[in-house]
Amino acid sequence: MRRLKRATIALPMVILLLGAVVPVLLERDDLPRASGAEVPEARVSGRTSDEWAELALEARERGGLRKALSYIKTAESVAPGTQYATELRDIRQAGRRASDAGRPARRLTEGPVAHIVFGEDGAVVQAHRKTTVLPGESLWTLARNLVAARRLVPGSEVGAGDRDVYRAWDELTALNGVRELEVGERVRVPLSIVERTALADANRRDHERIVAAFSALAAGDVDGAVRLREEFEEGFALATAECLRLDDALAAATAEQASRLELERERALVEDVRDALARVPEMPRATRHSDRVDVLNGARSALSEAEALRGGVQYPDAAELLGRLLSEETRFAIGADGTVLAAKSTGVSYTQAARQAVEWVLERQLRSSGRSFPHSNEKSADETAWARYLADAARAASEKGVNFTELLEAVDEAIELRLPDPVIYFAD
Repeated sequence: MRRLKRATIALPMVILLLGAVVPVLLERDDLPRASGAEVPEARVSGRTSDEWAELALEARERGGLRKALSYIKTAESVAPGTQYATELRDIRQAGRRASDAGRPARRLTEGPVAHIVFGEDGAVVQAHRKTTVLPGESLWTLARNLVAARRLVPGSEVGAGDRDVYRAWDELTALNGVRELEVGERVRVPLSIVERTALADANRRDHERIVAAFSALAAGDVDGAVRLREEFEEGFALATAECLRLDDALAAATAEQASRLELERERALVEDVRDALARVPEMPRATRHSDRVDVLNGARSALSEAEALRGGVQYPDAAELLGRLLSEETRFAIGADGTVLAAKSTGVSYTQAARQAVEWVLERQLRSSGRSFPHSNEKSADETAWARYLADAARAASEKGVNFTELLEAVDEAIELRLPDPVIYFAD
């Protein structure tokens, strides 16, 4: 009872306190927010809704209705609600209008020209394209749609009493006759004066290109003539006698140019071969053996290319000489350290094989005096060097564990020899 009594007494006090606190809270909510707590304007991809709407307007003015529709929908999505309903409606109406205008344009003013005749002055005398008749169409409705297509507006925006419709009807009846049309038949549709003028101008420029191409050929500029031929804007000039004559002249000039270029290339290759044959003897084999092999291989490739340009063997003597030189050049090999690699064949002694290899490196025969003991002091420098060379060869073989005596006696065996660098022994 005592607890209940205390609660009963405290309750009015709590109510009084709440009554004092609530107005204070309400007054705080009514106070203006500090400038630092302002909510920033909503953005999508860095742009506000107004900025997206401005982009939509610019796109619509340029004719980009799809982009305009996308931009205005993005503007709507930046903030909740519908802020651009009018702009959205206008863009959609413009899109429907453009679609309605595009249908007759595609049928009646686009596509290939079925027939065209140019006058001697290059003007268009006759020109038309064809279209398929749809259910309910007549020459009159086609005339109205043709005017709409030329103006790029829907057919519903062209009045029945429009003078251009009468003119279009006159053009259509002149081409097809005054009659009732059948669904599915192909009727002739005239070209507008603007298109006829554009075709006449393009045809005139193409004929000017034909004249310029003939001038280029006369000056020897085959490539320039070919470029002019490739720059034709329309196909009407292609069937003319002038163009056919130009094509024949271009074919002949191109073939002649190709033949001349091949001949020039052949002469240049043969000159490269002659230059290589002249340079090889100037390269010491002892120090530039690999260069000699590279030059000779390059000359052989050049000669093969030169002969392939005309087919068959045109330079047999040069081919035989190159083959012989390459065979001689690869008879032995020289290592990076100057040592000579020689293949001693069966029936050849060690000294014979070594002497052949030394003379091959030096590109000369060793000089012999014909003198012997007791006139050793009268021997040639080559004979003295040869004795030292064989002694060092024997020493080098022993250091590698090879029995030099066995090498000297292996006349009936084929052996790979590695001989010392002869340059340091034999001086010219």
